Amino acid sequence: MGRLSDYATLLVEWQARMNLVGPATLPHLWARHFLDSAQLLDHAPGRPLDWLDLGSGAGFPGLVIAIMRPHVTMTLVESRAKKCAFLKEVAKHCGVADRVTVLAERAEALPSARFDVISARALASLSQLFDWGLRFAESDTLWLLPKGASVESELADARKTFGFSAQLRPSITDPAARIVLAHGVQRRSRK
Repeated sequence: MGRLSDYATLLVEWQARMNLVGPATLPHLWARHFLDSAQLLDHAPGRPLDWLDLGSGAGFPGLVIAIMRPHVTMTLVESRAKKCAFLKEVAKHCGVADRVTVLAERAEALPSARFDVISARALASLSQLFDWGLRFAESDTLWLLPKGASVESELADARKTFGFSAQLRPSITDPAARIVLAHGVQRRSRK
């Protein structure tokens, strides 16, 4: 909790200089960002993991997960350099810099690699996330993707282009939201 408190303090300090999170969410920082991120751990395997977080922004969910789980090696992908500077500062200050890599790139510009878990929060539709992330996944890669009320239509749209199995789990922070747990993501062959 001490490391997360330090993270929250840094976020508030940096928020005064740059837009890291929606200003209206600051009074609800713990539930809206920290708890919302931490709930993904309830669905992740408890073994050592190589985890990719796309569009990390202010570090949600990736940096929270890296702080809470010492057996996770986290790669944070964020295209905005200022946010990357923030992510690196928090990782260093919270003592997880040795397990956190911050890449100042767009996901589509990165070389292919393989990860056990892929996450993204408030970044893009499921179809777009699968398109960007597919070259980082194997058949057993777990995709943990928090989604809002439009999750059913996003699933239907994604199934037009991708084959995958998915389960929906309720969010503990928003009754209208769901967490998509997807496996076996692959592009459908075009006929």
